[in-house]
Amino acid sequence: MDGQAFTSQKFAARLAQVTSEIYDLAYAQVDSSLSIVRVSPNISAVLDNADRVVAGVPLTDALNEFIGSEKMLYSILKNEQPSFKLERINRAQPDGSLRYLTFHVLPLDPDQSDAGLLVIFEDVTRFGFLEQNLLQKRNELSLVRGALAHANAELDKRVEQRTAELVKAKQQIELQLFRLQALRENDHAILGTTDLHVALRTIAQQAKIQLRVDLISILLFNSPLLILETIVAIGTQTVALHTTQIRLGETLIGRAALERRMLVFPDLTANVAALPQADKWAQIENLQVCYSVPLIAKGNIVGVLFLGNRLELQPDQEWLDFLETIAGQAAMAIDSIKVFEDLQRSNYELALAYNRTIEGWSHALDLRDKETKDHTSRVTETTIMLARMAGMTEAEIMHVKRSALLHDIGKMGIPDVILLKDDYLTSEEWDIMHKHPIYAYEMLFPIEYLRPALDIPYCHHERWDGTGYPRGLKGEEIPLAARLFAVVDVWDALCSDRPYRKGWSAEKVLDYIRSQSGTHFDPQVVELFLNAVTEVINNFED
Repeated sequence: MDGQAFTSQKFAARLAQVTSEIYDLAYAQVDSSLSIVRVSPNISAVLDNADRVVAGVPLTDALNEFIGSEKMLYSILKNEQPSFKLERINRAQPDGSLRYLTFHVLPLDPDQSDAGLLVIFEDVTRFGFLEQNLLQKRNELSLVRGALAHANAELDKRVEQRTAELVKAKQQIELQLFRLQALRENDHAILGTTDLHVALRTIAQQAKIQLRVDLISILLFNSPLLILETIVAIGTQTVALHTTQIRLGETLIGRAALERRMLVFPDLTANVAALPQADKWAQIENLQVCYSVPLIAKGNIVGVLFLGNRLELQPDQEWLDFLETIAGQAAMAIDSIKVFEDLQRSNYELALAYNRTIEGWSHALDLRDKETKDHTSRVTETTIMLARMAGMTEAEIMHVKRSALLHDIGKMGIPDVILLKDDYLTSEEWDIMHKHPIYAYEMLFPIEYLRPALDIPYCHHERWDGTGYPRGLKGEEIPLAARLFAVVDVWDALCSDRPYRKGWSAEKVLDYIRSQSGTHFDPQVVELFLNAVTEVINNFED
C-alpha cells in the first residue's frame, strides 16, 4: 500500500471515529450474502445485544428487525435502491428504561453491484424523549388554545372594526391624493398653455371625474354685453349648452354671476314649475341636480362654473370644498390667460408701431434723397432673400429687415448741400459723408429695441480687406448682415441712374462685383449673390 492510500484510510478511519463519538453511531459491514463481515469497535455502546452482532453471523440472525426486509436489502446490494432505513426501534434496557435506535442501510460501494452493505446504527434516544416532551407540551397547548379562542374571536371583531376604519381612512386619503393630483394637472394646464379653451377644458374634465357628475360647463362673462357665453361643455346630450348665451341675472347661471354666490338646485325634477322659462334647457339634459358657482378673480366676475347630474347627489363638505377650489382655478386660468392675451396683443401692437415707424423713417429718407427713390425697399428685399439663403433664422432676418430699412439713417446728419449735390463730391465733402455710419450708430444705439439692427447702418461700408470705414473692420469681423448688404447695395447703386452718370448694365455690374471678391466683398457672399443673380435682376427690374 502506498503512502497516499494509507493516509486516506487513516483519515477515513479518524473521521468515522469522530463522527461516531459525536452522533452515537456504530456500523457493521455486510457481504453480498447478508452476513456480517466486521463491526465498529463501539458497537456495544449503541446496541445492547452487541455480543450477537459479530463477524460471520447473518444480519437477520443478529438483528431480528431485518427479518422480512431481505428483498429490500438485496435491492440495495444491486444498486436498485439507494438506501433503506428502520426508524424508532425500541430497545428495553436492563434498568427498565427504553432506548430508541435507527438503522441506516447503504451500499458499500454505490458504483459496484454486490460489493456489500454498510449498516449504520444510530442512538436517537434523546430525540425520542424530546418527542415525548413535545407531545406533552402539545397537550398543554391544546388547553391554552381553548382559552385563546375566545380572546381571538373578540380580537377578530376589534381587528375587523379597525380594518374597516382603516379602509375608510385609506379611501379618504386616496380620494384626497387623486384630487390633489387633479389640481396639480390643472395648474400645469394653466401654466403650460396660452389657449384658454385648452386650459378650461382640462379643468372641466378633472372636475367631472373627481366630482363624479354627468355634466360640466364653463361660461365666460362678456362684460360689455353683460352676457355669459359657453366656452366649454362636457357630458351634454344636446348642443343647447354649447351655444348658450345667458344674460346677467337670468336663470340659475346668470343669478349666480349677479349675486356672486353659489346657487344650488338639489332636485330639479321636484320643482320644475318653479324654474324660470329660460332654465328649461336643463330639462333637455334631464338634470336632477344643478350647481352654479361664480368665477371671481381679483374681485371681478369672469365667468360661471356650472355642473349638473342626472341622478341624486349627496355631497359632503370635502366635495363642496373641492368644487370651490376647482372654481378658483378656473377663475385664475381665465384671468391669467386673458391678461397674457392682452399683454401679447399690446406687444404685437407695439411691435407693429415700431415697424411702421421704421418704415416711415425709411420712406422719409427716400423722399429726402430723391436720386435713390425705392432704393431702400429693393435692397431690403434682396438682402432678406440672401439672408435666408445664408441660413439665418427668422428672428435674425427680422433684425436684418429693420437694419436694411435703416441703412442710410445716418444721412439725416449730412447737410443737404452735400447729400443732394448734383456733381461729384470733394474730398472734404466725402469726409463728411463718411461720417453717416457713425451718425447712424449714435442715433440707434440709445434705442435698445433697435440695437440688434445696428449691423448694416454701422458696418455696410466696411470692406473685406479692412480698407473700409468707419472702423476699418476686416474679414469676418464685419457682421454677416453687413457683408450681405454691401454686395446688394453696390449692385443697386451701380445699376441705378445718377445725375452725374447713367446706370451700368447688369453684366458690367456683375463683372465689377466679381473683381471685388476678396477685396471689397466676402468671397462666399459674392458666390451666394451670383447664384441668386436671376432673382436679384428680376427684383431690380420690378
